[in-house]
Amino acid sequence: MRPEWQKLAIEQDLHNRRLDTGRFQHLVLEKNVAGTHLVFYVEGDGTPWIRDSRVAVDPTPTNPVLLRLMENSAGASVYLGRPCYFGLSTSKRCEPRLWTFDRYGREIVESMCIAANEIASQHGAQTVQLIGYSGGGTIVVGMRACTDHLVAITTIAANLDPRAWAEFHHYSPLDDLGPLDSAAAHPDSVSETHWQCRDDHIVPPKITDAYFAATKNARRRIVQSCSHASGWEQYWPEILARSPGG
Repeated sequence: MRPEWQKLAIEQDLHNRRLDTGRFQHLVLEKNVAGTHLVFYVEGDGTPWIRDSRVAVDPTPTNPVLLRLMENSAGASVYLGRPCYFGLSTSKRCEPRLWTFDRYGREIVESMCIAANEIASQHGAQTVQLIGYSGGGTIVVGMRACTDHLVAITTIAANLDPRAWAEFHHYSPLDDLGPLDSAAAHPDSVSETHWQCRDDHIVPPKITDAYFAATKNARRRIVQSCSHASGWEQYWPEILARSPGG
């Protein structure tokens, strides 16, 4: 049986390829890439752990929220897979720490930037936007310092303060740096809009307050009638309309 992301990629007629950055391999799903403005989509954490606190063999999301939303985007779009996800968990350099405690780490973020910059260069993009869902939002904020031609970051239900998130859920803390560590250094030239759900019990808006206090140009939109993983399709037209290429 095909995984859900493959079914959606076929339904959306996406160009499917892999890109090797020399550090990790990445899944790349593309559509309508002929344009000067390119939008990258980065999915959530998926299932790093399974029951009984055991590490998952493959962390790939069974419900690719962002890939579903991307279907309703008409612009140049690239769904950029995180290292070790989408069937690549046994590929070069992949090990369980990279989708558990180090999943937002420097080596992950740097490989994501290398991949995004190479793809943008291949297509002649002049401006780039990053959109991230949940833990993918954590990743794209980390990519801010190393993504060429970046003009905007948009997140949906993002974990903007992994330390506060771990404390809230009584989880073991992650080993990597989070968005809050570099918040004060974010340049004003890149706009940030973070969409949050009032009833999100996975990443409650209140645990990200410190991030917004430290990041002067980050805007937040708190909406309702949704949850962490559902209800975002009703806000997707507005999210796109408020984006640079909307």
